[in-house]
Amino acid sequence: MRAIVASVILLSLIGCNRLRPVPLTEAAAGNYDVRGPIGLSIESVRNGKVRMSGMMGRMGESKEVVFTIQTRFKLLDTSVPVKQFALQRDGTMLGGGSLKLKDETGREFKAVGGFGFDAVKGRRSDTAILTAENLEATDQLTFESVADAQGDLILEVPANYQLQQPDGTFLQPKEPGTFRFRIPQEMWSALPPTTEAGRDSWATIGPVSVAVESVRVGKVMLVPWKPGEKPTTAESKSEVFAITIRVKLADLKAHIKKPPYIVDGSFGGSQAKLHNAQGENFPAFTDFQWDRVIGRQNGDVELSAKQPELVELLTFDAKAATSEELFLTFWPYWQERNADGTWSDAKHEGEFRFRIPKVMWAK
Repeated sequence: MRAIVASVILLSLIGCNRLRPVPLTEAAAGNYDVRGPIGLSIESVRNGKVRMSGMMGRMGESKEVVFTIQTRFKLLDTSVPVKQFALQRDGTMLGGGSLKLKDETGREFKAVGGFGFDAVKGRRSDTAILTAENLEATDQLTFESVADAQGDLILEVPANYQLQQPDGTFLQPKEPGTFRFRIPQEMWSALPPTTEAGRDSWATIGPVSVAVESVRVGKVMLVPWKPGEKPTTAESKSEVFAITIRVKLADLKAHIKKPPYIVDGSFGGSQAKLHNAQGENFPAFTDFQWDRVIGRQNGDVELSAKQPELVELLTFDAKAATSEELFLTFWPYWQERNADGTWSDAKHEGEFRFRIPKVMWAK
């Protein structure tokens, strides 16, 4: 009889363990899920196109919408150095190995890392050694779009750290465990911060502020390319959707080097995007051959206390004027001067996003 009772109790305990939900850490900046001596937190998430860096320093964004997760590792026990490997690598269709992302229905979203020769800006590709002097390391994870996900998301990240041994080598613990997070739907489904276009209506990221000063539809003035002749001005052949923006330093102690958001010519391109509320994109208009657009930023410009601002003309397909409202977006593309005089890419999160109502151009 005792044996039967013991068996029933044992089966009951096993059943309870199977039904017991796996503990999840709520995704939030500074909220760490701890495994061994390190913790992992999810600082931010975003469903949209991701900033990319390509060959020869070319900047851009992904062709497809992806789900981006900004993570931070932190060494919480500084008694032993830890080797923390990168979680994903670009240039391979394998994506993120054993990373798992699911919604409440159990649907799984694949990790993605195959972006050709481009790499996700902010992705860590090297191994980090976490010590008392170097406590933290960040990384970015990318998955396929979660636009149609149901409910909250569950993220699982296998702990892939190694502990330093007395002889200096690093070994993985027998049971490193898995980081598990719940990502609330409102964290990734909310619209990004948007600034209303207008003079003195500023959006600020890091040390830089931007405002959309004016919008119009029509031809723009050019300086035709005529080698050996005195420079003249002329009107463009085509009408464009022209947006004038003002860029200024929000912090006069900063010193930045800003490239143009739009470059003309066959080797040009645009770092600015214009679309309407329905998602229809209107490409940048750059077909001015060798002519120079008056008002266009030409080459890199340094902003400092001596020259704290500039005005830049952006031109897009004139079909944009058929929309009721438009959204102008661009990443924080610039370099910041370091104390030793060297330059480094801006590492600020977010993007400039402006809503432009039709009343600004249909007057």
